Amino acid sequence: MSKEKTVKLELTPTDANALMVMIENEIETTFTYGDIDPINDWEHADLYAHKLLAYHKYKTWYQSPYRTWYKENAE
Repeated sequence: MSKEKTVKLELTPTDANALMVMIENEIETTFTYGDIDPINDWEHADLYAHKLLAYHKYKTWYQSPYRTWYKENAE
């Protein structure tokens, strides 16, 4: 487990959905439509890796059973 400080976001379901849509669009644009050239953009490989890690972490949280249960049962 990382010993770095973490920042917790408190998002409404609408905000969480909007953020997920923006992140998915960014990842799709970057990696699906050839917005990255691994040979020419080698200096930025760590940036792309951090984007993928952030996307994975957020999507895992976004699709988690607890979040879904909480969203359905919160008033």
